[in-house]
Amino acid sequence: MKKITACLLFALNMVYAQGPIFSYPTPNNYTVDDQVLLIPTLDASSSVDQTTVTTFAGSGSVGSADLNGAFASFNLPTVVAVDSHQNVFVVDRSNHKIRKITPSGDVSTFAGSGFSGSADGVGTAASFRYPDGAVFDSHDNLFISDQSNHKIRKITPDGTVSTFAGSGTIGAVDGIGTAASFYYPAGMAVDANDNLLVADYGNNKIRKITPDGTVSTFAGTGIAGAAEGTVLTVQFNGATGVCVDSFGNVFVADYYNNKIRKIDTLGNVTTFAGTGAAGATDGNGRVASFHYPAIVAVDSGNNLFITDEENNKIRKITPDGTVSTFAGTGTAGATDGIWSSAQFNSPTGIAVDDADNIYVADYGNNKIRKIRFYGFTITPDLPAGLTLNPITGTISGTAAAILPATDYTITASNANGQNSFVINIQINSPLGISNPEISTTRLYPNPATDILHINAPLAILGIEICNMLGQNILSYSNLSEQANIPVSFLEKGSYIVNVFLGNSTQKFKLIKE
Repeated sequence: MKKITACLLFALNMVYAQGPIFSYPTPNNYTVDDQVLLIPTLDASSSVDQTTVTTFAGSGSVGSADLNGAFASFNLPTVVAVDSHQNVFVVDRSNHKIRKITPSGDVSTFAGSGFSGSADGVGTAASFRYPDGAVFDSHDNLFISDQSNHKIRKITPDGTVSTFAGSGTIGAVDGIGTAASFYYPAGMAVDANDNLLVADYGNNKIRKITPDGTVSTFAGTGIAGAAEGTVLTVQFNGATGVCVDSFGNVFVADYYNNKIRKIDTLGNVTTFAGTGAAGATDGNGRVASFHYPAIVAVDSGNNLFITDEENNKIRKITPDGTVSTFAGTGTAGATDGIWSSAQFNSPTGIAVDDADNIYVADYGNNKIRKIRFYGFTITPDLPAGLTLNPITGTISGTAAAILPATDYTITASNANGQNSFVINIQINSPLGISNPEISTTRLYPNPATDILHINAPLAILGIEICNMLGQNILSYSNLSEQANIPVSFLEKGSYIVNVFLGNSTQKFKLIKE
């Protein structure tokens, strides 16, 4: 009897543990300037979970166990980076190791003996001293800011560790390779040319390292402060993180200034977000506030994601500067779940994979967390004037352009999976010209069907067909709201159709093929 009950429960789980079941009214026929509101109907057993936080790896206890997912353990992990195969690499700071997590959650030690040191070598023969930052170049070489060694280390895909830059002595000297010096280097980024950008925390500078190992000062005077200006005059105060967007703009997590700074491609430095005072206010640009923003990462849409360490939150900044709380209640904890109820404990590192999933080094929890957006997506893009709400799935807006009947695939997902529904939308001309294609009507060589159909909202004063030079070929006047004009005599080519109404003239292109 127990076995039957277990099978029944399993069957029920198979029924209900599935992606959202939903539908829309379809087909949908509108005219330019119509107000559109399409709301999905969700099956009673379905839900869309929005942004959800889960534990990707780590038991929460201090340790260095190489196991799967929550059976593995870390010791104050600071930063995460994702390679081209979507493996997540963890800077396991207090274990003096670099750990690797496969997409299926298997954790292993990629490099580092576990003892503090600065030895170069392969895999566990190498050693680090409280490493802090990590980033991949386009060849899957992993660069580590070996913070307490004041060095930048390089790890090739086969696990060979070498010193890429830094003498190991505290300093701010520019130069090549080990002739240069750093002062507690922290977070890093790679630009489109594989140049490294390093948040040189102790020097209050952003340093640049070319692929051949040449180190220079990219921005910052070296004096702690908040002055803006150019890369030569700007001041930072304990910069800890950097990232580069698709346009080449550099963003800096200016830790003690509680700001996100922007360095544009012309070398101008401004405050992109943050009042400078500690706080957790959402808002636009300088209205928003942070409390020790640590690392900044960018997704495929040039949205920024920040580990707001002291606020125990993950913050998001859209390209227009709007700051919001992406995940976290603000109270220290380790709760998984929907973004608004999830908890973090001094999160530090953050990285985005190719699918825009977000990974967080949850420093105080000794865990790696994963944030995934569940909701509605659509392909192809909706016509001009219409938008899809990714949380509710509602399509709304004002139809702004003529569009032939087009199928759109809407996909809704939750933690159990995803499902899709195809919706058809057509947007007609205000004059109802048949077969519109971006204000173009196409006719094909068949005299029996070569008729221009026009359905106007009011009586038509006249219709004029002209060649592309504007010369009149055919005219009609005093028509009703509907007109069927035979055009079989027209030769193949392009024409302009002028439709004269009481208060306006509408122009359309007619193509006979």
